[in-house]
Amino acid sequence: MESKLLDEINEKTAIVDLVSEFVSLQKRGKNYMGLCPFHQEKTPSFSVSPEKNIAKCMSCGEGGNPINFYRKIKNISLNEAASELAARAGITIEEVKVNKNPHEAHYKLMNEVASFYQFNLKNSEKGQEALKYLYNRQMTDELISHFKLGYAPSHGNTLYQVLRDKGFAVSDMISLGVVKQSDDGSYYDLFSERVIFPITNPTGNVVGLSGRTLNPKEQVKYINSPETVIFKKGLLLYHLYEALSEIRKTKQVVLYEGFFDVISSYAAGVQNGVATMGTALTKDQAKLIRNVSTSVIVAYDGDSAGLKAIDQAIPVLEKEQLKVEVLTIPEKMDPDDFVKAYGPEKFEALFGEYTTDAYQFRYDYYKLSKNLQNANDMKEFRKQVMQMIQSSDPSIKAFYIQKLSTDLNIPVESFVEKRRTEIQVEPQLPKMEKPRIDNKNTKAERYVIFAMLRSKKTTESLLNKIKPTDFADHVSATIRIQIEHYYEDHTELDLNDFLDTLTGDQRTFMENVMLKDMFWTKNLPISEEEIETYVKLIKEANLRRRLEYIKDKLAHEEQITEALIKERDQIIVLLKHTK
Repeated sequence: MESKLLDEINEKTAIVDLVSEFVSLQKRGKNYMGLCPFHQEKTPSFSVSPEKNIAKCMSCGEGGNPINFYRKIKNISLNEAASELAARAGITIEEVKVNKNPHEAHYKLMNEVASFYQFNLKNSEKGQEALKYLYNRQMTDELISHFKLGYAPSHGNTLYQVLRDKGFAVSDMISLGVVKQSDDGSYYDLFSERVIFPITNPTGNVVGLSGRTLNPKEQVKYINSPETVIFKKGLLLYHLYEALSEIRKTKQVVLYEGFFDVISSYAAGVQNGVATMGTALTKDQAKLIRNVSTSVIVAYDGDSAGLKAIDQAIPVLEKEQLKVEVLTIPEKMDPDDFVKAYGPEKFEALFGEYTTDAYQFRYDYYKLSKNLQNANDMKEFRKQVMQMIQSSDPSIKAFYIQKLSTDLNIPVESFVEKRRTEIQVEPQLPKMEKPRIDNKNTKAERYVIFAMLRSKKTTESLLNKIKPTDFADHVSATIRIQIEHYYEDHTELDLNDFLDTLTGDQRTFMENVMLKDMFWTKNLPISEEEIETYVKLIKEANLRRRLEYIKDKLAHEEQITEALIKERDQIIVLLKHTK
C-alpha cells in the first residue's frame, strides 16, 4: 500500500481506543499507561500518547502507530492490519491486490468447506443426530458456534458439488484434501458421518479439518485432512487464534493434547487453551506460544502416556525461554473427562491445587517409577535429576541436590564428587541464599535515582546512558522507569504526586530506604562528575554479573556456543577499559 494511504488510516484511527481493546489503560497526565501486552510485567510501562497517536513500551520498546500496534498484537501482516483498520475507519482500499497472499484462494475454499459443514450440522436430519451427540457431551450452542463445529454427511459428493457450483477448482479441492478421486474418475468427499473440527492458522483462516466418528464401533476415531501447502500440524496449534484475546488478558497459555480438552476447559471458564492435536509438541509450536506469551501451563492427560508426553514437552518449551508449569489431572483422567465428572468449578480449582513448576513435576515423575531400594533404580533416578538441574541456577541445584540426598539417604558431598564427566556439577555446593550486592553498587544505584528525582534535565541526559536492565535491584529499575514516565508530562517532580504513581513495593522502597538516606534528608548536592562515576559503577557491575553468568553457562553447558564465547571476550575487553 502507498504510504499516503497508510498515513490516512493511522490518522483516522484513535490509538487510545484501539489499544484499549487489548490493554486496560489508566490516564497519567497527558498520556495513558497500562501493562505491556508484548511482555510480562508487574509495573505498567506501556505508554499511549493520544497527542502523538502512538503507543510504546518503555521497557521492551514494542509498539508504534495504530497499524504497527494492531499488526503486532494480532500477529498479521501489515497489509492485513491496514485493511482491517481501514474498514473500521470507513476508508475504501482499491489496491487490495497489491502483495496478495498466494494462498488466498486456498483459504477461501477451506473457509467455505467449514461453513458448509457448520450449516449441515444444524440444517440436516443426520446433522441433528450429530448435534444430539454434542449436547450429550455437555456442549452448548454457544460452544458449538465459538468452535465452528460442523457435520459431514454420509458418503457421497455433496461437498464436491457445493464447491463446484460455487466455482472452486477441482484441483484445489483435491490438493487441499477435502475431495478425492476414485479409480473410475468420479469425485467423493473425504469426510463422511463425522463431527468436523475446523483448524485455523494464526491469522484465523481455516487451513485443515479433523473429523470424529459418531460410530462407537469405528476403530479410527479421528481422521485429519492431509498435510498441504497451508496445513502442517507441527506448525499449528488448535484454537490459538480464537484464544488470543484471552491469552493477552491472562498472559498465559494452557496447552492441551486434544480438541475436546480445549472445548471442555473453555466451557469451564479456562479460555486461554490451545492443543497440539494429539501429536508430540514441536519446536515450531513452542515458538507459536512464545510469540503470544511468556508463560505456559501444560495440561496433558493424567495417564502414563500423558505424563511421559509432558516430560518430553518441557525442554522444548524451556528452549523458547518460556516459564513452564504443569497441571497434573488426578485419577489419570484427561481434562475433558474431569470436567464432565466433577464440573467446571472443580476443574478451575485444579489450577491452584494441582499445578507445579516444571522441576517439581519432573522430580516426582522420575521418582514415581523407581524403587529407591534398588541400586539400578537409584542410579537412574540420580542421573535423571542431575541432568534436569544441569543448566539451572545455583539455588535450584542446591535445593534438588539436597532433596535427592534426603530421598536416597546419601550425603550431599557425594553428588559433587561422583562422575563429573557424566554431568557437570560445581566443585562446591552452592549455598541457598540471595546474591549480595556490594555497598558501592547499592549506593550508586540509589544516588542515580536521587539525581533523576531532582531534575528533568538530568533524567533526560541519563536515559541513553543507563537502562533499567543495568540495575541490579529490580525495584530501583522500575522506579527509574516511573521517573521517565512522570517527566513525560511534568517539567518538575512533585514528590507526593510521584509517590502516588508507584506500586506498593516501589513506594515502600522509596519511603523506607531512599527518603531516609542522609543524602536526601539533608538535600546534599551531587555533581555531574559524581553522577558519571555512579553510572560507570552500575554499568561495570552489570557487566560483571553478565560475565559470571556466561562463565557459569560455559562451565556447565554441554553445547558451548560461539556467541557466548564472543560475548564473554567482548565483556572482558570492556572491563579492562573501565579500569
